[in-house]
Amino acid sequence: MERLARKPRVALDTEAASFHRYVDRVYLIQLSSDRETALIDPLALEDLAPLGQLLKEPTTEIILHDADYDLRILNRDYGFTARSLFDTRVAAQLAGEPAVGLGALLEKYFGITVNKKLQRADWSRRPLTPDMVEYAAADTRYLPALRDKLERRLKQSGRLEWAQEEFRILEGIRWMQPTDTAAAYLRIKGAKALSRRSLAVLSELFQWRESTARSLDRAPFRVLGNAALLAIAKSAPRTLNRLKSIPGVPASAVTRYGTGLLDAVKRGGEVPQSELPAIERPARPEHNRAYDRRLEALKTLRNRRAREVGMEPGMLCPNGTLQAVARAASANESELSSIAELRQWQADVLGKEQILAAMEA
Repeated sequence: MERLARKPRVALDTEAASFHRYVDRVYLIQLSSDRETALIDPLALEDLAPLGQLLKEPTTEIILHDADYDLRILNRDYGFTARSLFDTRVAAQLAGEPAVGLGALLEKYFGITVNKKLQRADWSRRPLTPDMVEYAAADTRYLPALRDKLERRLKQSGRLEWAQEEFRILEGIRWMQPTDTAAAYLRIKGAKALSRRSLAVLSELFQWRESTARSLDRAPFRVLGNAALLAIAKSAPRTLNRLKSIPGVPASAVTRYGTGLLDAVKRGGEVPQSELPAIERPARPEHNRAYDRRLEALKTLRNRRAREVGMEPGMLCPNGTLQAVARAASANESELSSIAELRQWQADVLGKEQILAAMEA
């Protein structure tokens, strides 16, 4: 960290293990200057404060690829925040790259083929294999050079200021605790089509899986998949033989967890009728024809400008941003500037006068 702190820029990446572990955390940190790459094992260190100091140093540019997730988990696990960012994924998107994954960019610009077998490696294991070490190192080793190539592309197209605005926004990223975790089972595909009794069973099965996954420190889907949970909730089996006969429920899961699954089904079946869960359907908003006209006018404007500047419409301005603008129905540039979803560069490219004209559609 002492050596890297003297460098004008440092590339950063992290590896977690949410595909394998219940408790997701940072299991590996990769750092690269233009001449050196280092892997840091956070499991072996009690204090990562020097890394936190580096991240918030305004004179050191931190280069990441798809920074959002890395910044969130570093903030969650250590309270770190970062400044002076350069995100090569954002830069590639704004530069008009057809494929913006790191593997695709490394292959295009440096002829390097990434070992895709290691994309979902278990980074919590120790020791790391030589292949894992090399794969992790490659994630940051080429980022400084990739950054330079993409910056040149952005300068040539006059889009560097667009990227810099996006980078400043990334500096404000913080970890947000998930809300409404009690109703997480309702997000399982097909859950909202179940009867209220089956929903109660599914809720108990979901809680059983969470508890089991937590005790094993295993990703929940590795205990039992969502489709199997849904099938069990529909059938509500009372015996192991009936549980074994349900299509999609692995025999190995019945052998290992059969008693726990049947207990969960029993608890769901005993929930009093008055306490059964129900799906709350949000009231359908009143149809607003003026909003529809504004949104259509904005989409027409966005699509035309996208063709003119050679960008995908969704990259120039996503539909969600257009919807926020249409809802705001701004009457002047000051009101337009207060719309959080609308970037300054997007407003400039679309044209503030043209946006305001769309508000009068």
